[in-house]
Amino acid sequence: MEEDTAADHKRSSQWRRTLAVQAALCLALYAAFSLGKPQLIPPGGGGVDALQRGTRGGGIAFLSVAGGERTAVGQARLLRQMEAIAKVYEVKFVLDIAQLGEDDPLWQNGSMYFQDQNIPWYSTTSSHGQAVGNFLEKLNMPRDQVLDIIGLDTGSLQEPLHSGKISSSYREQTKWLERSVALARGNWKIVVGYNPLVVCNEEETPERTKFYVPFQRIFAKYEVNAYISTAGVCGYFHQDSSILYIGNPHPGGAETNVDGFFLHRLSPLEMESIFINVEGKVVQRSVVHPHGMGAM
Repeated sequence: MEEDTAADHKRSSQWRRTLAVQAALCLALYAAFSLGKPQLIPPGGGGVDALQRGTRGGGIAFLSVAGGERTAVGQARLLRQMEAIAKVYEVKFVLDIAQLGEDDPLWQNGSMYFQDQNIPWYSTTSSHGQAVGNFLEKLNMPRDQVLDIIGLDTGSLQEPLHSGKISSSYREQTKWLERSVALARGNWKIVVGYNPLVVCNEEETPERTKFYVPFQRIFAKYEVNAYISTAGVCGYFHQDSSILYIGNPHPGGAETNVDGFFLHRLSPLEMESIFINVEGKVVQRSVVHPHGMGAM
């Protein structure tokens, strides 16, 4: 009887040791596969309790990122994190906020990197009137809603800042913008350009005032929800009346040394914009509601 008990005890000890070894091997294998992969935002992580997967309330998600020259390692790290977020949050397209359009280094590699996911890239330009790079995109959303993206070549719009004069190309671009947003009938209207079109936290000189006011008037009149560009002195977000300005930090920019991108999620009730750094952590977020019902 004692021999049977000892045998049972020996078998039980061997079974526990085997189970412990298998568990350790599983953990080691998991760690090996996970090593080097981008960190995804956990639901409720990073101080944001609304980051469930997918899009809340039925809608679409897209990314915006500032183009520009990066090191090979830095660019690869950014694109891997964007890819991870794109898969989890069912991203439909990417806006490359670039000065050089399709000649932008990030666009050239990023647009190919995302081909397997069938996620198109759209790029801004800032060509100073030499080869205007405007574009219009209309995207269908669930529940019969429509998103209008108005891409604006902002190069000639900088002229009043430098010379104090308004050129014919400036006038033409302003007219094109007003005509485009007036004809847009989408539930959401988003204008995107390379240069910031906003003045804040600085003394408003006459030159800056002339540059800014016409666009604020156009955006307010035709109920533009947001303007997306590179970041200026206003930081990532700036609320002006009913319009949310969203600034993507760009390589070499004096305003920040943080690299990353925005995840934008649109539903019938709101657009949530979340800035995510290359480590996959939420840095800052903002929400805007349709037709002037904005809230930070």
